[in-house]
Amino acid sequence: MSGKATIDAAAPQRAAFAWHHIRGTVPGDWEITAYSVEDRVGRLEFNTRLGLQAVVSWEPCKREPDRATTMVSFLANHIIGKQNAGGLRVTDLRTEDCGAYLLGWLDDAKPSQAIAYDPQTGHLTRWIFEGHTSPHGRRQIIRPILASCDFNNDPDTCEYHLHGVRCRLPRDYRIEDITTLPANVMMSFESVETKRRAVFRRWGMADMVYDGRGLAGFYKPILRTRSADITESRPCRVSGHEGLICLFDAPREFHHDRFMRRRWNNGIAVIWHDIPANRICTFEQIGPDGTPELGFPATLQGLSLTS
Repeated sequence: MSGKATIDAAAPQRAAFAWHHIRGTVPGDWEITAYSVEDRVGRLEFNTRLGLQAVVSWEPCKREPDRATTMVSFLANHIIGKQNAGGLRVTDLRTEDCGAYLLGWLDDAKPSQAIAYDPQTGHLTRWIFEGHTSPHGRRQIIRPILASCDFNNDPDTCEYHLHGVRCRLPRDYRIEDITTLPANVMMSFESVETKRRAVFRRWGMADMVYDGRGLAGFYKPILRTRSADITESRPCRVSGHEGLICLFDAPREFHHDRFMRRRWNNGIAVIWHDIPANRICTFEQIGPDGTPELGFPATLQGLSLTS
């Protein structure tokens, strides 16, 4: 892509997300307030100060169902009630295609739905929009969301973008732990095949938590909470921001190794201070000897690392 991107000041801000089987954008004031770690079946919930706006869920499905019939069943079972939905028919539903999705609604008072099926992974993705069911809401809110969505189904990697942490990892990495506190986000992944661990952290209000200690002074106590020790560090730049590359060792994760107090010595971490965004971010990885190291630009796409 060439040339400089421009931003239309009149256009509403968008917030990107990516999680397991789906990725896209939503209005900038929508926040993810609930999420499922499980990749087989789960959901994301989006809220604003006004309450719940939408839920997107995924579930395995051997073949594509009749999407309109599936929408009618949801309305009968969860919105109208079976006792009151005896006369409800598929022909009562109004539908239209929007990207990979079939968008459907019964009237302006009931939730709109959108369903897409990914034959590559055999997963059904369903949006339920609690509001924005008027023609204006569908045009200004729902359709732009659906048009932005695609399947997060690269056969080799999976993209994650949640609470400001964005990364791309090999498919065999699974979420082991996640913390989403105000101004403190941590996501930990582990490879099923190699047992190598990747951890991403992001702190807000950096000017307060940083407290002038320097990156090494700030980061050492963080690693020590996991009994990890920095053995070497050197300055770097991450997309122009001040950073530090740290080598560290840590206790091995397997029980018999921990009992014998054996340690892994191939830990590598990058910490950087994004002053304009007022954020401190880290990417650390460690694992058994001989396991392949994750590349920085491939894992944190859009960021560059220079020593």
